[in-house]
Amino acid sequence: MILPAFAEPLSDRTGLKTNFPITVDSGTYTVEITANFDVRDVAFKENNLVFEINSSLNNNLGEIQIPNEITSGNLTFSLDGQTISPKILHNERISFVTLQFPGNGTHTLDITSDYVPKQSTITENTTTQTSTVDHSNDTLIIIAVVGIIIAGAAATSMAVYFKRKKA
Repeated sequence: MILPAFAEPLSDRTGLKTNFPITVDSGTYTVEITANFDVRDVAFKENNLVFEINSSLNNNLGEIQIPNEITSGNLTFSLDGQTISPKILHNERISFVTLQFPGNGTHTLDITSDYVPKQSTITENTTTQTSTVDHSNDTLIIIAVVGIIIAGAAATSMAVYFKRKKA
């Protein structure tokens, strides 16, 4: 006897992973989101990350990985204008945010940090003087040194030869 399989809804904690490329200071960085809600768009506006969220569940759970190149210092979170306090972990590359909030429908998540856009660096054009050495006579110097070594060796050999001849 075969029993029919009835589909049960997946847990409301199941999430889909989405990557959003964010361009900041002429560099592109990826914000990764795994959530049980739909993130329609992520934008970097006025030094804030703005997430457009649509949820069909009442209990929303998401994990966000934000590269440190686009955030710095303290992160402040605002969901639909209300300040929230998600769990945040940092390492040398990313900020890892675990976010939980109630309510289905459309939401806007703003993440503010102490990020300051990189200023164009102005480099001074300094001139360094280097002395040039004329190497045209190097060959002559090498030949002279080799000649002196050969003459010294010959003189030593002759001295040893004459010393042995006397003995």
